[in-house]
This record gives sequence, C-alpha cells and structure tokens, in this order.
Amino acid sequence: MKKVTILGAGVSGLSASYHIGHDKCVLFEAGDHYGGHCHSIVRDGFTWDDGPHVNFGSYENVAELFGDGNEVLEFIPVMSNYFRGHFIDHPAQSNLYQVPEPLRSKCLESFLATRAPEGSQPQPKNYREWLHQAFGPVFADTFPAAYTRKYWTTDPVNLGADWVAFPSARLPRRTTGNRPTRVYNPSVEDVTQGSKGPLGRSTHYVKDFRYPSQGGFVAFFKKLAQGSHIQYRKSLTWINFQKREMGFSDGTRASYEKLISTLPLPVLIKCSQDAPADIHEANSVLRCTNFLLVEVGANHPTKRQEHWMYVYDEDKYSVRISVTERFSPNNAPAGHTGLSVEVYGSPYRPLPTDHQAVAKKVQEELVEMGLIESVESVVSSHVRFVPWANVIFDHDRQAALDRIMGFLGDHGVSCLGRYAEWEYLMTHDCVVASKQIAQKLLKEIS
Repeated sequence: MKKVTILGAGVSGLSASYHIGHDKCVLFEAGDHYGGHCHSIVRDGFTWDDGPHVNFGSYENVAELFGDGNEVLEFIPVMSNYFRGHFIDHPAQSNLYQVPEPLRSKCLESFLATRAPEGSQPQPKNYREWLHQAFGPVFADTFPAAYTRKYWTTDPVNLGADWVAFPSARLPRRTTGNRPTRVYNPSVEDVTQGSKGPLGRSTHYVKDFRYPSQGGFVAFFKKLAQGSHIQYRKSLTWINFQKREMGFSDGTRASYEKLISTLPLPVLIKCSQDAPADIHEANSVLRCTNFLLVEVGANHPTKRQEHWMYVYDEDKYSVRISVTERFSPNNAPAGHTGLSVEVYGSPYRPLPTDHQAVAKKVQEELVEMGLIESVESVVSSHVRFVPWANVIFDHDRQAALDRIMGFLGDHGVSCLGRYAEWEYLMTHDCVVASKQIAQKLLKEIS
C-alpha cells in the first residue's frame, strides 16, 4: 500500500503526488485521462480546453514547472466585453469612453456621487452592495450585476463578497504576495480618465500569460504526470473515514494511510458511510454552477484579436467566449477560427435541456456579434456538458463549509483544489497549496 492515497488526477492531485514523490502515492481517477477540468481534447482539427485556461504570474516556480518539456508561448492578454452591439475593452469600468452615450455620462456621474472617504463605507453585506460601493449603482446594475446573473446564475444580492479578495480569507497559507481584487475596484482617476479615452495601460490583474504551443493547456502537466501511479476508471462509490477504506464503481476496494481528496466536496460527502446527518445536511447546501461548452469552428480566420471576451447581454446564451487559435495557432487548422462559448446553469437556474437548440442559438449570436461570417461558415459544432464550473458564494456556503471541513479534518483528510476546498482557486493556487500539503505529509510519513 502506498503511504498517500489521492482521489482525482487533475492538476491538484498530480501536483500533490509530484511534490510528495510519485513512489509514495497512488491516484484513483474516475476518468480515462489525467488533467481533470484542465484536460484538452482535439476534434475536427481544433484543440479545445474547458474555457480559457492560462498560466499567469510567477508563483513558487509554477511557471518553470509547467514549462519544463514544453514550447511555451507568452502573451499580453487581449480581452473585451460585448454590450448591445458594442465591444468595450476589459475591464469596462476603466474604459467608459467606449460605452455609448448617454449611459457613459450616467455611469460616471453615479460613480462620482457614491465616492466616500476610504474606510467610511460600511462593510458590504452582499456582492450587490460591494458593486454599488465600487462602481456606483448605474454601472453596477448595468454591467457586473447583469454578468453575475449569467455567470454565477443568481442575483448579486444572493452572493457574499468574500470571493472577490485575493487570496481567500480562508487560506492564510497562500503567501503569494499582495494581489488586487478579482473584480477591479477602480480609482476616481482611472474612471474619470477612462471615460475620456484610453488609459494607455491595462487595469486587469492578468498582465501576461503563458500557454503551451502544442497539445492544449493539459500539456503543461506532462512533468507532473511523468512517473505517477494513476489507476483510471476508478469512480468512488463509498468511503468509510473511520475505517479508512473505500470502494469504486468497478467493485474494487482500497484502504489508505493518508488521504488527499481533490474530488468535489458534494461527491466525497455523498459517498461517505459514516458522515453524520448534520454533515450530509451541510453538504446539501453547497451550490456550484455547471455549463455547456458550445465549440464552434468556422472556415475563416478569426475576426477579432481578443483571447477571450465577456457577453453582458442577458438575452444571449453566450457568457464567455474564448478564441482557441489566439492561445496557440496550433489549436486550429490554418485559416480557421475556433470559438469556445460557455453557457452557465446551476440549481438556481438550470441549463436548457435541448443542447442542439442552444448550439443553434449560440451560432446565431456569434454571427450577430461579428465573430463568424455566417452559420454556413461553420465546419465543426459540438456541445459538451461540464458538471463542475464555479463555486457559488451564496450566504449559506461558509457555515456549511466550516462544518464539513471540521469533520474531514477530524478524520485526517486533506482537501486540495477548487472543488475539494470549495473555493475560487486558480491553477497556480492549487500547485502552491499541493506543495505545502506535501511538506506536511512528508513529515508525518517519514
């Protein structure tokens, strides 16, 4: 028996095994490949990721680890927002000059009218209050509130504001330096000047990023996976934390000494034989979005220069669009464009059941936005359902999460990754955390 058992062979599981030492670990993976949410597939000559995955920043040699053995492309990100026929550079709050009048002036007036001395505003009780304090009601309700309803699938009043901070308040171990908020909270100067013309600099927290030349984003994990001991098609069906035993859908069983789970919390707890009723009750409260990936290939070059863009119009299915060949020219056949369109759902707002109707509507939206020439130019179209997308930071989440984490901690289970920790984590966050967990476990098993 290996000393450390890891559930899941996504980036978190692979990185944990790598930093502990593959010879000490076994990974059980439900699918038939590693990479998890960061896996890439090739279809009709196009390479598709699960949305716009990139590596940005320099965190404890993560960039070097991902780049080992890969030809790496480096970019300054180009991002925009689509709003009622207009493309607005991202983030829109510092590019108001591209917002049509009279809305532009109303956004600026509302922003200036709500300015208050630093520290004098009350702590926001929800994300809607945070948005109003940051941007003023006009911009907040027109832009980020609309996008929240599309991306997070609920109104911002139903969300807390703790996810906005870098890093999460629950994760003091992530000492990656001072970072801005995930949603840019602009200065008076930036909004005022940005209402008149370009600032001449980006105000987004991603200043540059890296992406593999070949193989899609999953190619970054070759170094992590090399030498790992992965057992594929091992879908967890039950686990007993007291006995330290588990079973899988193929009928096999395993026991463990030390356990790292990268599985989504709702899956892990649902499989538990010995979690008490209050833990199952807390588990039922956790909410997460899912999404459809509508992957559209067209027989002409890309029409715009963005790597990805956000769609504010609430009458459109399209939420976020990434252009696959803008990440690497090898991601699409020569002279073609590949557009990956995310359409979100959740228990708050379930996804449409007719996926082909969604694909048809999305193609029409891409034509309307000028991203493909016509529906006749489409040479590849496919819809994929992705069951795990973003943790929903609603007001019931934190108390439920604390109860579950307390139970798992009492049973010596280490949770690692976005869905296992039920947090808003980036790929590099997971790698940094895996190294810290590895250091702790290595002391315990030595």
